[in-house]
Amino acid sequence: MATLKTDWLTEGWIDFEYKKYTLLAYLQEVNSNFKEARLFPDLPNVQTHYELAAQLKSTKNKMVASFPKNVAGVDLKKKQIVYEKFQENEQLAEIDSILDYSLPLFQQTLTQGQAQYEDIEARLMFAPVGIVPLHLKEGYLFLYRTRRSETDIYRYQLRLFEHQAQRSVQTTYLETVRKGVSMTFENLKLTLIRKRRELPNPATYLVESPADYPVQETLLPIAKRLIVKHIVS
Repeated sequence: MATLKTDWLTEGWIDFEYKKYTLLAYLQEVNSNFKEARLFPDLPNVQTHYELAAQLKSTKNKMVASFPKNVAGVDLKKKQIVYEKFQENEQLAEIDSILDYSLPLFQQTLTQGQAQYEDIEARLMFAPVGIVPLHLKEGYLFLYRTRRSETDIYRYQLRLFEHQAQRSVQTTYLETVRKGVSMTFENLKLTLIRKRRELPNPATYLVESPADYPVQETLLPIAKRLIVKHIVS
């Protein structure tokens, strides 16, 4: 996982060359992870950095625009007053240069990661297993990688973050089983019901992947988002 502090731009020594090196080192590691199809948590982190930088740029521009302006003269042709250009101090100008440099790079990396996410998601097969009950807030998730003939089994719970009005899925790994000819996903669900009686009629979803993508950094996060999308749609 690549790391970059949320306050990387304003923390410590504010120098364009130093911040440029810090940013490029971070994005190099992110792009290396993307090449290995490891999207999480780097993809949402890059999005956060991009949004924070864009917000800081907007706030800075509004702040400069609100400063009192001195009259420099009158443009008779345009029939308007000409004001002196606001002179930024050295530190503020340095931050501005860093923002102008970093925003396109964040956006480029974010666009690349989002395109890769959409490509992987399109390759996955998502489907309920068996009869879908009325209660969907908890149940089981099957992650099946066809190249390995293995199914990772998770128990999931849907959480609602009221202060953000967002839903997310929390998962607990249970076990991994080999899928044979006689072991269908419906049979696997029935086996779980017999072993774990606390969920007598669980919602169960299958995410099948034709490629052996990294589980923790790609498959599982995408599968959790697919469950949320399915439940709230």
